[in-house]
Amino acid sequence: MPPRQTKEIGKAHRFGGIWTTAKLRVIAQYLHGYTTALKDKPNQERPFRKAYIDAFAGTGYREERHEEEQQTQQGLPFPYLAERETQELIEGSAKLALQTQPRFDKYIFIERNPSRCQQLELLKEEFPALAADIDIRCGDAIVQIQQTCKSD
Repeated sequence: MPPRQTKEIGKAHRFGGIWTTAKLRVIAQYLHGYTTALKDKPNQERPFRKAYIDAFAGTGYREERHEEEQQTQQGLPFPYLAERETQELIEGSAKLALQTQPRFDKYIFIERNPSRCQQLELLKEEFPALAADIDIRCGDAIVQIQQTCKSD
């Protein structure tokens, strides 16, 4: 079943399971703590920029399954592969980073899949105040990170 599409957010990226939802909650808390701790650290003597780099950015969203469906598929080695229908869209790590306050100075989202890169571009419309600081890079994560380290 292909991911759902809505006008506001584009396609959801289907991956993970219950552990992914828990991981995303932890990431959101960590990002807030990280940017808060570094909020006043850059200064004229020690300037730096806070950049968020997501090497496997997906679309910025993921689809979450029904709880009952998750429980019935627990005996399967990869239960998310057998799912039939999803319940809701939840924010992925890219969108969580864009919502983090205090904010990052730059956002670099790397994704290999061209259609997912197009979906990531929609985040610029969803976050117009951050659009100039969002950099979508379509390609191999290792190559893109190496290029980033050489240039940024």
